[in-house]
Amino acid sequence: MSSERKRRKAVVDQFLCVACGYCVKVCPLQAIAVIGGVTARADVQKCVGCGRCAAECPASVIEIQEANS
Repeated sequence: MSSERKRRKAVVDQFLCVACGYCVKVCPLQAIAVIGGVTARADVQKCVGCGRCAAECPASVIEIQEANS
C-alpha cells in the first residue's frame, strides 16, 4: 500500500460550459477563471481539488479528477 496521497484537480468540460461564473465566485484560491467569456478553466497549479466549483456548477460540467503526477 502506497503512502503517497493522490492529488485532485478540477476539470471543466469546455464544450458544455456556459461561462456563468459561479465557479469563479466560490473558488477559495482563485484557481478558476472564465476565459474570453466562453468557458471556465481551472489553473492546475493553484487548484487543490476541494470540489466547491463542481458543487456550485449549475450545468454540472466540472469534475474533480486525480491529477497526473
